[in-house]
Amino acid sequence: MRAAAVLVALMLAAGAAGAQQRADVDGPWRATLDLAGGALRFHIELSTTDGRLAGRLCNADACDPFSSVTRFARDSVVLDLADYAAAIRARVTGDSLVGFYRNVGNRGPRTIPFRAARGAWPAEPPVAALVGRWDATFNPAERPSPRVLEFRGTARGLEGTIISNSGDYGLFWGRAEADSFSMAHFDGSFVYMLTGRLAGDTLEGLFHAGLRTQTPFVAVRSTGRPHLTAPTEVVRADTTDRFTWAFPSVAGKLVTSDDPRFQGKVVIVDIIGTWCPTCHDAAPAMVDLYRRYRDAGLEIVGLAYEVTGDTAVDGALVRRYRDKFGIEFPLLLAGVNDGQSPGETQPQLSGPIAFPTTIFLDRSGRVRKVHAGFYGPATGAAHEALKREFVETVRKLLAER
Repeated sequence: MRAAAVLVALMLAAGAAGAQQRADVDGPWRATLDLAGGALRFHIELSTTDGRLAGRLCNADACDPFSSVTRFARDSVVLDLADYAAAIRARVTGDSLVGFYRNVGNRGPRTIPFRAARGAWPAEPPVAALVGRWDATFNPAERPSPRVLEFRGTARGLEGTIISNSGDYGLFWGRAEADSFSMAHFDGSFVYMLTGRLAGDTLEGLFHAGLRTQTPFVAVRSTGRPHLTAPTEVVRADTTDRFTWAFPSVAGKLVTSDDPRFQGKVVIVDIIGTWCPTCHDAAPAMVDLYRRYRDAGLEIVGLAYEVTGDTAVDGALVRRYRDKFGIEFPLLLAGVNDGQSPGETQPQLSGPIAFPTTIFLDRSGRVRKVHAGFYGPATGAAHEALKREFVETVRKLLAER
């Protein structure tokens, strides 16, 4: 009996130690990716429920769950971002996490140093002179490219976004001190940071993408005059003939524009990549359109340009994307996002193909409208206006006979 009691006591102690081991990473963490141009800040929240770890990655109050959080031995944790074939791997050292972020890139995997400390980043409201809308030019001395910068002062600190000719870069969050600012967006795929300083009525700074890329910019306060090319004018299309495609589905079945399901229907051709968070922002709008109007004659087909070119890997990512949003229309493996494949496989389109690019076809199969990119939730009113515009376009095409 004594031996049995000792064994039970040891098992209980081991269970308590295991629970403590699993729970000791719980709570908020001030997380950082160490880029060549400085520290990109974001938040991590971890918690244990019924012995299982879970967590979220947050930019301000915009949070996405990790697909899994796994504890290995005593000192290792893996925060999985399966939507983007990415993960954060770190060693637990007291009140610190130290490791790296890694994802699959179209030029091979990329790795960026990661660290975190317990607690939450403080809210640091920006100076009033920074808040507002700014017309920016990226890389002004070489190949000038327009952007619009939006800055908002909130209870969480400095927030905003960057808008290009083909949509926004997601929600940015950060801080400002005197005339300098730093704000970032990290969602598991895109690694973006904007740093700069305010000099009178001008902003000057750097846009950081990934570990090393830095692009200078200058910006002046917006006057209200158009600064960007309209998204409907970025990509041009041949409207003289039917728009065609022929690509395999994730099940390996060839799906073409000649299939009976598309004949006599209004069709949306949605060019996407599961690596693209903006496509994740746009997917609910496509799902909503399909559910509302498929019985009235709408069809949608998604053409996915993925990162690896490996059918098994890319197919798994597209299936995960399909299941995440409850997509009922076909998603096809159209090619690789290598800068050439989208243009080569879409000869009826010209101009830079954005992700996503939404192509509206009438009942005869001809292109009636092409919208490059998407305005996500970070753009506020522009996001809601674009969803209404998509609905109006579909309803107009469905009304034609």
